Amino acid sequence: LEFRRVLFRSNATKGVKIYETEDNKIEIELFVIMQYGINISTVANNIIERVKYSVENTTSIKVSKIDVNVQGIRVK
Repeated sequence: LEFRRVLFRSNATKGVKIYETEDNKIEIELFVIMQYGINISTVANNIIERVKYSVENTTSIKVSKIDVNVQGIRVK
C-alpha cells in the first residue's frame, strides 16, 4: 500500500496498525495516551475524522474503519 510507504518513512508508525480489507479498503487501529481532564469521546471522534480525511485525501485509499484505543491517561 502507498499509505504504508508514506508512514514507514517516519516514526509515525508507532501506535498505528493498518489492515487491508478484501475490498481494497483499509482499517486503522490507533493507540494513544490522552491528557487527564479532556473529554475522551470528543477527542477520539476528532482523531477519527482527521485521520480518515487525511488518509483518503492523501492516498485516495478508502478507510472503512478507525479504532482509537486509549492506552493511558497522562496527568500533569
